[in-house]
Amino acid sequence: MVKHHHLYELSPMVTGWTICVMVLRIYKKILNPNAFELRLVLADEWGTQIEATIGPRFSAFYFDRIKENQWKTITTFLVRPNCEAIKTTPHQFRILFMDHTIVTSSTPRETGLLNKFTPFDYIVDDVVGNDTLVDVIGALVNVGIMTNTASNENDMAGFKLPFTIMDKNKDTLVCEAYGEIAVDLEKRFRAFRKNNVVIALAWWKIIRFYPGCNWFKIVSHAPISTMYPEPDVEEVEEIKMVVD
Repeated sequence: MVKHHHLYELSPMVTGWTICVMVLRIYKKILNPNAFELRLVLADEWGTQIEATIGPRFSAFYFDRIKENQWKTITTFLVRPNCEAIKTTPHQFRILFMDHTIVTSSTPRETGLLNKFTPFDYIVDDVVGNDTLVDVIGALVNVGIMTNTASNENDMAGFKLPFTIMDKNKDTLVCEAYGEIAVDLEKRFRAFRKNNVVIALAWWKIIRFYPGCNWFKIVSHAPISTMYPEPDVEEVEEIKMVVD
């Protein structure tokens, strides 16, 4: 029987790793008009997450072969320090695919703590660092006016939409969505503006004007940030009981 290692065990000092993981997120990072990397956020059955990078030599090959929510067994890869300025996971290391990396489909497993929502008070009290993206969940209680800051008003990247979400303790967070996610949220808001809809924001960035400052906001961080209206998690009903 093949031994699968825990993601927390991974280290650059050892080789021969084999992991069984769920693909939580996959997205492109454009390097130039003719090349891109694939970035993946992976989680094992114990809830530990790590980012993986598939370089431009192999990204086109894997683009249609790896999808979100699939379980994969991955062997023969590099483990390197996670030196990204903005990290998608708190893991100190990241995975790099190489020539001999092998990816095969795996049987889905029971997972724990995949929805690791950051409590609002952790953000308010500056417990969470600004260098790691966060997941938060709350009721959409206010949506502002969408604007476009680009010189070309048709430029999708220039759209900006402010909004506010509230948690089960009635604490609120000021948020801003940019680009395509702003347009998507504004369209969805028109559809459910009369309801106290709960949304989950996944892989969003904390912007704090200076350390310890209470002036902060949660903003989308392209291209990884995403949004899930009414996710199938227990927090939804807890929040609605307070907001309704």
